[in-house]
Amino acid sequence: MKKILFKFLLVFFLISCQNQEKNIAVYKFIPKDAAVIIQTPNLKNLQQDLENFSFFSGNKLTAKNYLKKELGYLKHADTLTSAIIAFSISEKEKLTYSLIFKDKPKFQLDSVKNKSVESIKTEGIDYQKMFLEDNTFFISTGNAPFIASNSEENLIQILDNEKLLKTEDFQRVYSAIDLNKTSIIFNHQNFKAFQQNLFPNLALQNVENYAPWSAIDLDIENEGIFNGLSIAANSSNLHKIFQNSGTVAQEFASIIPENALGFTALAYKNPKIFLQNLKTFRGDSVSNPIDEIILKSQEAGIIYTEENTLFGIKTLVDIEATDLISGYAELEENYRDFPIYKVSQPEVFETIFSPIFISKKNNFALAIDEYLIFANSIPQLRELVASYVNENTLVHQSYYKNSQQKLAMESSILIVGKTEKSKTKLAEVVANELSEEMTNLDFGEHKLAILQLVEEGDFAHIHGTFEAQNNESNSNTKTEEILSVSLDAELLNEPVLVKNHLNNQMDIVVQDINNTLYLISNKGTIFWKKKLSGPILGEIKQVDLYKNGRFQLAFATPYSIEVLDRNGNTVKPFPIEFKDEISQPLSLFDYDNNRKYRFLITQNDEVFMYDKNGKSVKGFDFRGTNSEILKAPNHLRIQNKDYIVFPEKSGKLNILSRQGEHRVNVKENIDFSDNQWYEFENDFVSTNAEGNLVKVTQTGQVTTLNTNFSENHKISARPNILVSLSENILKIKDKELSLDYGLYTEPEIYYVNDKYYISLTDLQTQKIYVFDSNAELLPGFPVYGTSKINLNNVDIDNRPEFVVKGGEKEVLLYKF
Repeated sequence: MKKILFKFLLVFFLISCQNQEKNIAVYKFIPKDAAVIIQTPNLKNLQQDLENFSFFSGNKLTAKNYLKKELGYLKHADTLTSAIIAFSISEKEKLTYSLIFKDKPKFQLDSVKNKSVESIKTEGIDYQKMFLEDNTFFISTGNAPFIASNSEENLIQILDNEKLLKTEDFQRVYSAIDLNKTSIIFNHQNFKAFQQNLFPNLALQNVENYAPWSAIDLDIENEGIFNGLSIAANSSNLHKIFQNSGTVAQEFASIIPENALGFTALAYKNPKIFLQNLKTFRGDSVSNPIDEIILKSQEAGIIYTEENTLFGIKTLVDIEATDLISGYAELEENYRDFPIYKVSQPEVFETIFSPIFISKKNNFALAIDEYLIFANSIPQLRELVASYVNENTLVHQSYYKNSQQKLAMESSILIVGKTEKSKTKLAEVVANELSEEMTNLDFGEHKLAILQLVEEGDFAHIHGTFEAQNNESNSNTKTEEILSVSLDAELLNEPVLVKNHLNNQMDIVVQDINNTLYLISNKGTIFWKKKLSGPILGEIKQVDLYKNGRFQLAFATPYSIEVLDRNGNTVKPFPIEFKDEISQPLSLFDYDNNRKYRFLITQNDEVFMYDKNGKSVKGFDFRGTNSEILKAPNHLRIQNKDYIVFPEKSGKLNILSRQGEHRVNVKENIDFSDNQWYEFENDFVSTNAEGNLVKVTQTGQVTTLNTNFSENHKISARPNILVSLSENILKIKDKELSLDYGLYTEPEIYYVNDKYYISLTDLQTQKIYVFDSNAELLPGFPVYGTSKINLNNVDIDNRPEFVVKGGEKEVLLYKF
């Protein structure tokens, strides 16, 4: 019996020892001085993935070549499973690696001629020194774990359980990574040694102080996407400044010129808490007038350009940027209706957000909508205004929009770098021997590098992307129906696409015959329905009354002007109600694209203009016409001159100035057709009832071209393109197409993704046609539809979409 019991205990002991060996936690053998730690479930696969990663494969990188040389012996291993690689900088400023496997790899060295193995035993520690193909390294002799290093001292310390990483903070961050993915863990305190060797001319103090540990999981299959977290340990970490201050959808990219190198921006939903945290971090208990600027703001950032940096602040919704600068500057000039100031106390703004960032001394400031931008020269601010007004900013670039889709909607810190433009700056901050390498980097289609931090409690979520942006043509992409939504009643008018400021995409708005207005997402969710007092006249417009990037719907019903917010609520002071009936659709003017809107309504032979406060605009002195106005007033800007154009029944074409005065005296009366008046080749263009093209110059000269269009002809125009439809003949510029006979809607011209699209619908056959500016029918057309379309880029990819009426109660969304 005793023998049986002894054998049982012996077997049990051996099994326990084996299980203990298998369950060894390899992360417990990481050196204490490790700055960067890589954990991977399969080292062999990681090597292959990095080889296939376009940025690495397309560049000769010193770091890549170094690792290939130092770890080249791994190519002789049959199996390379889960592993940890820890990198440290030794006291002799040598890059030291510790390679830790749970199980010893199986090396096949028979065919290797240049090799040697020396077994060493020091103070009871067994290990081997290996020389393999001009590469010397040291390995442990046990099976679990298997450890290799290029430093003998480092290996001895690990095997002797000396100077190992055993802090609670590290174990916390290690437990948060996904062991099924390749992860990178950063020790912020030890990163300084890396910085001094690799980036000696770059101040990374904020990286060191932000948090003790950060970790990211790599999504290598989707090139360059990563997610992770940072963990704060104490009040000395910068992370604490954002604690409980909330996150917002950062909009700083709206003000970043497309040619900038990038930007760093911070955001906070609760300015009061953010300010308290900031002052506590700085040990500042004294109230300061400059604190009011933080309390009235929600974002701030540094804009990097090739010459220098700019500093910007974004105000709260109900605060004007001009209010922030009041008392600190005097007006220097107005540039395109945006004020530029000479800052009298520039030093006040230098350290307002210290120590997160410190701006350079900037003597000038620009108030541009909800942004206050500081620079050291007026020309810089003028260039920024031009980029902003022309929508040539980062937020409008497809590669930025595409990258945004991989990030969180709201964040606390957003760092964006334009890769190609940053090469020169990279060459300046790296070690001298790496400077040329940085200058010659080929980023290919990796246009942006983005890092996003989302604060939550005592940690921050990390999101980032270095994804390649494909510029493939979609010319052969088929047109597909991607959405069908049914309403409660028949459609009254055509559905239209409207901007959604919450996700930078577009939604659908439509009214049914019961005068119910619907707001529908591009995924088919009906956000809300609202019963209106009457049918909407003409098209629904969009405005940004508060100049904060949040859009409202604006339209006219027969007796009111209405403005609704994103949730369908009426925006004060609207509605503006009238006793007399409105006879034409709402005209909405934004002369200089600065969101100083003018609302115009037509009542038979009178025109009335209102501002965003519902007040009559002083200085608009037009008193009315002698006969009924046939079309809603239209704003045209020709050669930097503003015109308000509308025809009246008597045959008079009114062309007014902003002030309502007759700016152009048209020399003769015109027998108007039902077509709108357009700008074309610097003239005013439409047609007459006889089917002839009519051109009116800016001096009032009238020219009639004998085009012999049919009775129900239709035209549309842009400054450099004219489209006409007469019977079944569609003419785009100088090219004519013969269509099947049908009942066509008027041709519509859209400009999306730098391309012209011309659309029309045959209501008889219920077919939609879309052509390019060369009169070529796009692949995949015609498709089904029963109304005019509304075309735009709905989900911010490279493929446009359009919305259209389907059945009597149906709204359709197509992608092409």
